[in-house]
Amino acid sequence: PEPANGGKYYAGAGTVGSTEGCLLAGLALKFRWRAWYKEKHGLSDQQVLGVRPNLVISSIYQAAWEKFFRFFDVEAKVVKP
Repeated sequence: PEPANGGKYYAGAGTVGSTEGCLLAGLALKFRWRAWYKEKHGLSDQQVLGVRPNLVISSIYQAAWEKFFRFFDVEAKVVKP
């Protein structure tokens, strides 16, 4: 189908399972965070790569987030509901 705004470009990604969805969403969040953090603190591209982000998440999270934290170098801040 054509995009609702009449344009010819599509954005987004399709996933088959929830693990892929979690990993893609987490990676997108990390890249957005990196751009925001770089601008807020006046860092260079190289400097911001040395900063490890964290993600606050409930202790009843989907198991795919373990992979995200391990492989994408993000620290989990787990809270109990």
